[in-house]
Amino acid sequence: MKDEVAGLIVVDDGGSNTVVVTRNEIEVFPSVKGVYGDRTLTKVTSKYDFIVEYKGEKYVLGTLSKFDCEYPLQIFSKSKQHDFFDLSVLTSIHQYGYASNYLVVSVPVKMHTEEEKQGRIRRLRGSHTLTVNGVTKTFLVADVKVSAESATAYFVDKPSGMTRFLDIGSRTVNFSTSLCIDGNCRMIDTGSGTFFDKGLEALGEGFNAKALADYICGQLLAKWNSNDVVYLLGGGALNEELVSHIKFYFPNLQVMDDPITASARGMFNLGVIGYGMD
Repeated sequence: MKDEVAGLIVVDDGGSNTVVVTRNEIEVFPSVKGVYGDRTLTKVTSKYDFIVEYKGEKYVLGTLSKFDCEYPLQIFSKSKQHDFFDLSVLTSIHQYGYASNYLVVSVPVKMHTEEEKQGRIRRLRGSHTLTVNGVTKTFLVADVKVSAESATAYFVDKPSGMTRFLDIGSRTVNFSTSLCIDGNCRMIDTGSGTFFDKGLEALGEGFNAKALADYICGQLLAKWNSNDVVYLLGGGALNEELVSHIKFYFPNLQVMDDPITASARGMFNLGVIGYGMD
């Protein structure tokens, strides 16, 4: 936890990776978790090995659970109102946050409802005490803002005109549209949405890149034009075969810089605006 008393922290708590952004750092660690159980040989040996104790339960997180867990857990539910996601956020704050935290998290575009947003806020806002790698801390989540996945990528560079964003993650595929004319910017709901259960890890290791691109782009062409400028982010942006098949449908496709952290970096810029911070 930082020396500063209060600050803005972003946690993009995905199914595969958790991305944390603060004013001075960006951290990425695996989201997979598991029950600690009756371990006798487990040691913390790397930066993202986490043994977490929270509300009477003990877990392994990060690289520790990725490489050494009998029942590695990843959640592919539509809602993020689950301990799996709470633990990603609270562990992130314990490691990289402040005594008092102004938090930004995310949900899929089609789950960006008042019910889902308020549910996440209720679970996260307030005082929390947890122990990570033997260190116990109590901190406050003073406020929570819930952003829409893919839409936050707009705030990385704030492009003018009409721009499309396609975020291919491990759980879901989210897409969004921004329109900026003469300084008036808005998100276009009719050009935005979510494909559930089409994320790379939800489909499994043997997914067919061409079939996935055909499915995604076939659906998008009902809302988007083939000559639109499309920015690609998320883990899918690192799959060259998938990118090439998507580019067949959208020739103006551009892979965003550091696509794994793009959404979280946009969330941070949005948080600066939303919380009125410098």
